[in-house]
Amino acid sequence: MFKSVGGEMKAFCLTMGSCDGAVIGEFPNDEACAKAALMIGSAGAVPSKTLRAFTEDEYRKLSGSLP
Repeated sequence: MFKSVGGEMKAFCLTMGSCDGAVIGEFPNDEACAKAALMIGSAGAVPSKTLRAFTEDEYRKLSGSLP
């Protein structure tokens, strides 16, 4: 499903807490990620949550641009 929108699954992790697992994926843009999330949700397979994460380089660039 990730590949069909240009994305790639990087990892799957079992988790403890309010979620039983986490998938780490990489997409070319937010729209592709949203399409994958909608396809997964519409299949009724699992409830999902999305989270935008910034790499170290990305957050350093963001924080470096603050006044």
